[in-house]
Amino acid sequence: MRNTNHLIPDSKNILDRFVRLAPLLVLLALTLFPFGWLGELWPALGHGLDLVFSSDGRHAVGHASLFCLLGLVALAVLPQLHARPARYLGMLLLAGVGQELFQMLYKGRLLLFDDGRDLLTDLAGIVVAFAVVWCWRQIQCQVSS
Repeated sequence: MRNTNHLIPDSKNILDRFVRLAPLLVLLALTLFPFGWLGELWPALGHGLDLVFSSDGRHAVGHASLFCLLGLVALAVLPQLHARPARYLGMLLLAGVGQELFQMLYKGRLLLFDDGRDLLTDLAGIVVAFAVVWCWRQIQCQVSS
């Protein structure tokens, strides 16, 4: 009879994985959350969001920065993604599409031009994060050799 004990996950491994993934999961939840909706319910937050994202340029920088941070955390928590750039890109673009879908749900409207532009700025942040990590790894390889 074959030993299948290795197939049964123990609670310590599950807890360790969850703790390792927690920063990425929290940031992903914050990325997907429609803060515009919360700003409508909570006027003080809405006013702050209007100040921070007062122009299209600031809105684009916000999107790119958020997805750059998400990409950096994803590559730190899941370093194997660095060897699979297509998977990295696909996962993070899926998060960008999810964010736009949640925004469309709360706004009650269909896809508009600015949603596509937001995805492009998300992509810019995702690519910058990958490039930063790639450069960092190159520097680390040169230092260690």
